[in-house]
Amino acid sequence: MLKKGQALLLAIFSLIIISLLVTAFLELTTIDLQIITNHLTKNQALYLADAGIEYAISQLRTNSNWKKTPQPIELPPGSGNTYDVTYESVSGKINSVARLTSGEQISLEAKVRIKGTAPYEVKIIYWREI
Repeated sequence: MLKKGQALLLAIFSLIIISLLVTAFLELTTIDLQIITNHLTKNQALYLADAGIEYAISQLRTNSNWKKTPQPIELPPGSGNTYDVTYESVSGKINSVARLTSGEQISLEAKVRIKGTAPYEVKIIYWREI
């Protein structure tokens, strides 16, 4: 049988062990949440830059002399997240830079070839993150 003092020590020791396990679990959960947030933010920037490339391709289908967005385009409206796109007709490269309000920034580059007459056929040679 345990005496009163021994039972108290066992209860305190058990409480310390449980507290350490809970603390470790909370730390892991916090780290996982940060990883998820970083992944989400990067994907948002990537999709926004991708929208810029798609926008440029749609502009080039109707006007092969299109060069750039007149100003950064906010998407979705009111979010503060923007993309800015330029097209270099000599090299056939489209550059899209996405900027999120969180500070995340991603640049994509696509090389295209334009053929025919309006509506022009825009063939994508490659599409990559730079």
